Amino acid sequence: MIKYLLGLVLVVCTACAPAMRGPAVPPSATLALASFIVPQNNWELMAGVLPESSPVVDSDSLEALDEAMFSLLTARGKSSLMSAGTVRQCAELVLASKERKRFEAVEYWKLVGQCVEADYLLIPFILHWQERDGGEWGVTRPASVVMDMFLVEVASGQVQRFHYEEEQQGLGENLLRGKRFFKRKGRWVTPFELTQEAMEDGVGALGL
Repeated sequence: MIKYLLGLVLVVCTACAPAMRGPAVPPSATLALASFIVPQNNWELMAGVLPESSPVVDSDSLEALDEAMFSLLTARGKSSLMSAGTVRQCAELVLASKERKRFEAVEYWKLVGQCVEADYLLIPFILHWQERDGGEWGVTRPASVVMDMFLVEVASGQVQRFHYEEEQQGLGENLLRGKRFFKRKGRWVTPFELTQEAMEDGVGALGL
């Protein structure tokens, strides 16, 4: 029994190891935050292909995710931060100014970044969103999320990517994941909560 407990502690501690970080964004840099995107067209994608069926995420949830990301970055000391609302205006202007509506995604976001006069642009994508069927203590289908976050250096067009893909598993398996099990307090969480976890992991991995 003691050996089993020791083994469990070792597994839990291993699961708590920090994720690899990208190069840190300079504190003086201006960061612009794009709204969460549920892509409808291939040209919008910065990697991969469109899912067979577009995820259904209501507008209230998308707006709340924008606010949560802004709050997270502010809490991490990003003072030179432009909100999703500001970026949205430039995104619409750039799209309207293009003679052809199909163009390379990095080119598009570079132009948006230049429009808002940002050094870096953070663009989050929701590629899959499955609601939880059930409640906190029992489900017939767990929540799941697939999310990408891209950090574009506007001057060079260099792109860093963070990918998150998770369907919550049984609580016994969650226990072996250590930090997340305790953070979730043994509950079955919502896709919104999974996306919040992805944000926290992603901003660290991207050096934000």
